[in-house]
Amino acid sequence: MKKRKIYVLNQRQEETCDAAGKAMRDVFSVLQEKNAQIIRGIPKRCPRWMKVLDLPYLALFLLLRAGKGDVIFYSIPENHIKIKLIRMFRPVKRYKAVCFINDLNAQRYGAGGNRKKADQEIWDVGAADDVLIPNKNTEKMLRNAGVTANMVPVGIWDYRMDREQVRRLRQTQESALREKRERICIAFAGNLNKSEFLAKINIPEGIQLELWGKLEEQKQKELPEGCYYHGILSSEEIPLAICGMDFGLVWDGSGKDEIEGGLGEYLRYNNSHKCALYLAAGIPVIVWSKSGMAHFVKEHQCGITIDRLSELKKNILAADREQLRQQAGDVASRLWQGFYLKKALDDIL
Repeated sequence: MKKRKIYVLNQRQEETCDAAGKAMRDVFSVLQEKNAQIIRGIPKRCPRWMKVLDLPYLALFLLLRAGKGDVIFYSIPENHIKIKLIRMFRPVKRYKAVCFINDLNAQRYGAGGNRKKADQEIWDVGAADDVLIPNKNTEKMLRNAGVTANMVPVGIWDYRMDREQVRRLRQTQESALREKRERICIAFAGNLNKSEFLAKINIPEGIQLELWGKLEEQKQKELPEGCYYHGILSSEEIPLAICGMDFGLVWDGSGKDEIEGGLGEYLRYNNSHKCALYLAAGIPVIVWSKSGMAHFVKEHQCGITIDRLSELKKNILAADREQLRQQAGDVASRLWQGFYLKKALDDIL
């Protein structure tokens, strides 16, 4: 009997000091453990005349290499024509197409009001036999949009670490937790330039917001009292910097207190990589109660949910912080191993 092979379209994986690189590197590391083979494409740095070979190469690969029972794995966003090729050859070659949702940019940025882009994105998702979706909110949204494929929620991004990284993390955290602090420290990390609420937020007395990530100099000057900016760190360095924090905040949008704007609303359907970072660092999270991550946080009791930012202090003071940290640590050990994506893959493969 022919052994099934897994082939995966390549994706950007370089270090970017935000979610873009680390998140997909971890996905590919899990696929590598499943013995997946990467379908190489023409690198973006190559001249334009060479890039025209990308699509013919994929077509030949699908025709000559992929066979009955194999799996073709692609992530969204991806080149629409590549997905059309995968869909077109599937009845002939009888392989299974699996889609992994990284980002739904038409939902995230509103596609500039372009209905065609939004419809194309939905088609790209629905072209697969099975879809690895972020969370249950995503499934409801995609079903309403007409996607009929089998869907399996991943639940959360994994945040993989090797033994040496875990050893350093635990050592750093033990040292940080011995320090006495008068204020409750909340971490917020990522591409801060798009987080408009940071310039408007009112930080309650007794709380301080510690920031890491890309932030323009002018926006640094606009930060309100109680916000402290610490610069940019790599995906390996950032867990060590935040592991002594009391909580990690998962928030977005333009609203001063409540979730507003497209980026904020996108939290309903997206598994924010921030959430995985904080939990992998062993700190409990604070998430929007209507976000896609809220179900995971409640199920694993690894954080608190809030409706608006003005509820921060009240909910923090009411929480059993020691118990939440312990639960966050339990989740962390699974994130380091790539447990959640492995489980979702096993469910469909």
